Amino acid sequence: MELNAVITLLIILSAVVLFATELISIDLVALLIIVSLVLTGVITPEQGVSGFSNPATITVAFMFVISAALLKTGALQYVTYGLTKIFETNFILGMAMMMTLIAFVSAFVNNTPVVAVFIPVMIQIAASSGISAKKMLIPLSFASIIGGSCTLIGSSTNILINGIVVSEGLTAISMFQMAP
Repeated sequence: MELNAVITLLIILSAVVLFATELISIDLVALLIIVSLVLTGVITPEQGVSGFSNPATITVAFMFVISAALLKTGALQYVTYGLTKIFETNFILGMAMMMTLIAFVSAFVNNTPVVAVFIPVMIQIAASSGISAKKMLIPLSFASIIGGSCTLIGSSTNILINGIVVSEGLTAISMFQMAP
């Protein structure tokens, strides 16, 4: 096996251990991977930082910022209150409304942070309405996946694939091209 392959495998193995043990924060581990690959000569410094100039990377970062802003503003408290009242009277209607709302939000805000933001909301609704949280979290995830797959910005994967498509000289994916 080539030396660069061995070095890369060792760095990946070390990263997996650090991710699993959480001895160092995830973002720092990710940067250490890049630095390690550059310092060992597996990749050039230009290759190491090239991902940061990719529009897809920047778009994903800003989608996380928008999601955090939704959480910090308390805008979701109104949603929590309204959905709790509906769940208390009609579980099926509450579930349908919750899934529709999350699918819609996930279409325009990255679906991963939407799930992270709505987990505490669903747990609070479950506690207030006397329903097991287990019955609400999987539908939350499915609704987010469905919504995220409908638009270009709904999923990090869609954004990254579009970046690759454009870098290969093909026509960019339009915003709602995947919706049908």
